[in-house]
Amino acid sequence: MHGNGEEPSPLRIGGWLEPGARPIDDSRALTGPTRPLALPAGPTSAAAGTAASTGTVHTGRHRAVRRWWRLAAASAAVVLGVIAAVQIADDSDPGATPGTSLPLWTGDPWSVPTPPVSIAPQPSAEPAPPVPTAIPSVPVATQVPPAQPSRTPTTPAKPVTPTVSVTAAPVPAVVDLSSEGVQDWVHWGLTDATSVNRRRGASAIKDLGGTPRGRYDNNPQLYTWTGGSPANTATRTPTGVYTCGQGATFTLRAPASPTTRTLRVYAGVWMAAGRLTVTVPGAATATQTLENRNAISTARFDIHYRAAAGTELTVTWTATAVYHPTCGNIDLQAATLS
Repeated sequence: MHGNGEEPSPLRIGGWLEPGARPIDDSRALTGPTRPLALPAGPTSAAAGTAASTGTVHTGRHRAVRRWWRLAAASAAVVLGVIAAVQIADDSDPGATPGTSLPLWTGDPWSVPTPPVSIAPQPSAEPAPPVPTAIPSVPVATQVPPAQPSRTPTTPAKPVTPTVSVTAAPVPAVVDLSSEGVQDWVHWGLTDATSVNRRRGASAIKDLGGTPRGRYDNNPQLYTWTGGSPANTATRTPTGVYTCGQGATFTLRAPASPTTRTLRVYAGVWMAAGRLTVTVPGAATATQTLENRNAISTARFDIHYRAAAGTELTVTWTATAVYHPTCGNIDLQAATLS
């Protein structure tokens, strides 16, 4: 028992003993000479004696407290040393991530926790391949040799003297348009007044129109062809077209060339008179006439002409007189170019 009738409070490292635990040996806690407390002078009494004994007990308790603090400080120093050593080892690790630290350990102060090991990926020892440098394209100078002048002297085109002539001849009983019109041929009136058939793929002879037309099918001569369009063939057709009244006309046109060409026009009259007029630019105009006061007459007008390339020949077939009160007329059956 200690002074003041209190039960001793033994200590151990880490805190007070729990109730019912075995206390530490008092002799160890209080070993050593006791030194009475220095009390102020006064009358000696029982209270003084009591104070003297109490001072001895308090001195033992203070020694125990100082010992506990020394042990606690030593334990804390050990724990802090371990944490500092781990931190230094972590900072010295070249693979550690900057700014990271180990978590505080709150377990037994006498056991040193093993810090987690972090293995950082090591950089590859091989150097990165060099980046290819684009080689600028250098334009290649290409020298084009100058064009050599032509060694063949050009002969200036000779001037073309335009010429034109027209003659009238009887029409054969059967006219083969395909064999005669090697450059082009045209037939009118095969099925109706608007029917126009010609050499397939050709367009040299042009129909420029005229006065209103009608179809007839009692021509004295017949016409045949092959290789035509739109009708491929025709055999011995007596058809043609006509136009009534004085001043009625048909107009055709054909291309000219420096070489002489021949255009044949198959035409006629019925109780009328007609005149064929042929014109080439730069040449004199040629004409031919045909007349029948009572019936039908036909003719093949042969036109021979030449002129500068790019010019055209114009043919006009005109009714100059009519001898029938209702429909004296001129007619047209075919034309060929060779």
